[in-house]
Amino acid sequence: MLMSFVGSVGTLMTNCGLDHIMESTFAGVPKMLNGKKFPQNVRALRIVVEKLLRMSFLENIFQRYSEFEDYLDKTATESRTSRLWVDCLIKPLLIIMMYVRAKREADWPLHLAAVELMLPYFFAAGHVNYARYGLYYLRSMEAMPTEVRERFLKGEHVMLHVPGAWNAIWSDMFIETTFMRYGHGKKGIIGITLKH
Repeated sequence: MLMSFVGSVGTLMTNCGLDHIMESTFAGVPKMLNGKKFPQNVRALRIVVEKLLRMSFLENIFQRYSEFEDYLDKTATESRTSRLWVDCLIKPLLIIMMYVRAKREADWPLHLAAVELMLPYFFAAGHVNYARYGLYYLRSMEAMPTEVRERFLKGEHVMLHVPGAWNAIWSDMFIETTFMRYGHGKKGIIGITLKH
């Protein structure tokens, strides 16, 4: 879902100069803006947005996130270009960071809130499958049985290699960092275990 969302941002920012800015520093920008080079694409977008907002944070002291949102909305009214960059790059990047934080901290309500915020961007970018099935996913997760919801609220929807804070990862990434990595090694995987 995150890769497709980054692809949506890339689609919405086509021919706006973002690719030229990123090409001055990063390689493989077309793949990044398609969402294929995770986590490099998220890192690159974070760096670009941080640079865009640097002066804003030096000139303003935001006490709350709502003050920052008000500032972005005010900035977006200055021109159509600023509206595009705020609505199609800066705000989506904040949603990306919210989504990653939800996964890393195993915060189920934050995950659902981030998915809900992603849906309009899927529709706007023409990512029809993620728009359609993202909405179905969100409604299914909201209607899940109470006992499953309680387990998800305890953080059982993500996986950890090592217990601790800020180190939970998605289930597909967990698979890639264990079974797929070892499966491509010299000894491979025997059955469904890593034991010889």
